[in-house]
Amino acid sequence: MIFGVMGVTLPYFNLYCYHMHLSGIEIGTLNASRSFLIIVFGIVWGILADHYQRRRLIYIVCQLLGAFACAFYLKADHYMSILCVTIIVAIFYAPLISFMEAFTMDLIGDNKHAYGSIRLWGSIQFIVMVLLVGELLNYFSYRLIIEIIVAGFFVQALVSLFIPKSKKVVRADNKPIFFIFKKARVVVYLITTFLMLLSHGTYYAFSSIHLEQLGAGSNAIAIFWALGTISEIFVMINSRRIFSRFQVETVLIFSCGMAVIRWMIMFYTTSVIIAILSQLLHAATYGAYHVGGIIYIDQCMPESTKTIGQSVNNAVSYGLGLMTGSYISGYLFEMVGTHNAFIFSAITAAISGISLLSYYSITKRKTCEKAIQ
Repeated sequence: MIFGVMGVTLPYFNLYCYHMHLSGIEIGTLNASRSFLIIVFGIVWGILADHYQRRRLIYIVCQLLGAFACAFYLKADHYMSILCVTIIVAIFYAPLISFMEAFTMDLIGDNKHAYGSIRLWGSIQFIVMVLLVGELLNYFSYRLIIEIIVAGFFVQALVSLFIPKSKKVVRADNKPIFFIFKKARVVVYLITTFLMLLSHGTYYAFSSIHLEQLGAGSNAIAIFWALGTISEIFVMINSRRIFSRFQVETVLIFSCGMAVIRWMIMFYTTSVIIAILSQLLHAATYGAYHVGGIIYIDQCMPESTKTIGQSVNNAVSYGLGLMTGSYISGYLFEMVGTHNAFIFSAITAAISGISLLSYYSITKRKTCEKAIQ
């Protein structure tokens, strides 16, 4: 149900704020604030879950409190009130995605490549909601966006009560919980995933507004977001085949390259149709990259730190990366418009891919040299 709510929040929440007459900087700040809190509290909740082995309990409590906090959006009618509600909701929303990823990886056990076939159901929820809301906005005011988001939070809170219990894992060593994040392969990945998600800041914060400025209606905006999610389903369905044939690092590097192409298309085009068709690249820039990142971090983490591993991954990427990207894109929106903001996105994605490719090439060469010796 989480991805169903995201199917309303990602395409339409910022559009709602735009129609509430919030400025680009204020919208960027809202997104940045939410992302910052995902960083901090995502890690805090993850540490508590692994330390006390209470992941399920914390997940349910955060779902329930987050739903009640979200209800205050119904009364928020100006920037400061919307910001205050967003901050409270973000504190409890912070661990939900990473905990859910950890639950899923526990469920599939050693069959990690099957992750995508389970995750695709979240994408289907996203598509259904984005298309439904896009159609409803032809008949109702933008107030409907907030009402559906609030209702969705309460539904997903009720669904959380049925999450199965996870097995408890006793740590086999006394090393500090963050010792694993000192490994070079983890550090490089976290830096590059930060840059990759930073490049998505303009996309997530201003794509709907960008399309509306190009002349798109609510149905076209809905199709734009739905097509991206449909494309990612292709990756989810074929994730076992993709990650059995290609190394995770190769998939991540390829995804960065596709992101550069995607953002440059958004920079150049003034056609709503071409902008919508560019969403097909979402299969690589989100679908393949997201699945690859989840598998990569899971491979790096000992059993006793799976939750904090996914929490840090989510915090650095969808937290710190999107926070920085949203904040920068808010200023770029005001100063140069969304077209030019996508140039910044393309450059950032290129740096991410080149950095990961350089590290991967060096590591591979060293491995070959050791084998020869």
